[in-house]
Amino acid sequence: MSNKKLLLSEIAVKVQGQLDGKDLSVSEVSEIDKGSNESISFIDNPIYIKKYFSTKCSALIVGIDFEHTSKTGLSLIRVENPRLALLKLINLMYPQINKNNDKSDSDYISSESQIGNNVKIGNNCSISSRAIIGDDVCIGNNVIIEHDVIIGQKTIIQSGAVIGSDGFGTVKDNDKHLNFPHIGKVIIGNDVWIGSNTTIDRGSIGDTIIGDNTKIDNLIQIAHNVKIGKSCLIASGTAIAGTSIIGNNVSIGGQVGIVGHLKIGDNCMIGAKSLVTKSFTENLFISGNPAMLHKKRIKQDVALRKLTNNNS
Repeated sequence: MSNKKLLLSEIAVKVQGQLDGKDLSVSEVSEIDKGSNESISFIDNPIYIKKYFSTKCSALIVGIDFEHTSKTGLSLIRVENPRLALLKLINLMYPQINKNNDKSDSDYISSESQIGNNVKIGNNCSISSRAIIGDDVCIGNNVIIEHDVIIGQKTIIQSGAVIGSDGFGTVKDNDKHLNFPHIGKVIIGNDVWIGSNTTIDRGSIGDTIIGDNTKIDNLIQIAHNVKIGKSCLIASGTAIAGTSIIGNNVSIGGQVGIVGHLKIGDNCMIGAKSLVTKSFTENLFISGNPAMLHKKRIKQDVALRKLTNNNS
């Protein structure tokens, strides 16, 4: 996606902020831990402050009262609402994408997309600009693949799946909810299975990533910036909220909810209908609402039943 270079002083004016540091030029918005020279990111949550000292970004958008100012070579733009300022910057730096197809055919494949060898595409599909489809991919009927989606070799996408839509994110401005622009990608590895009517949202700034050999059932929601490792199994009805990281070889039962900004370690198992509200390390079996170690939950259930029986 093309974008233009801007001076920090220009940005500060547009987002109604105050420049603190050198007036550098930036050409991209990035995640704070994946920045480089000429990139700008933001901090609007205390969990990202620890990344302030290691970021390679040239500039950050921060709150008015942000106190950490000792890092040399890093300019700050101070604003009342960092996320609202970032929304304005993305709209300024990145062109609006025309999502309307320029053909009326039942199938739409953009001339700007790249389709590999031996790819099978079903009826009524749409593949938008700059999508890259690897060799031997099988795409079912009524599948939507939005712009800048990358799909690896030998992946199967079942009918009705939608890949690369904007995620659910808003910023409040004067009691009005504004949709947050999404400029990231969806990157799907090799030999992945994506079930019918599953939705995978693009990243807001960074990318949403699905690792090789992961199998995703029907009717699953994967939100923006989620990263799922290799060889995972995810059963139907599961919803994974934004920016959560799922390790390798994780098995997730049906109708599981995982809240945002969590980490699930490698080789974990999550029981059906669990609600995961905190991070877990590797090699654990967790279940329940809220999710905890399965053995601990079973002991609590037994103790509760005994207490109920004694009081009856």
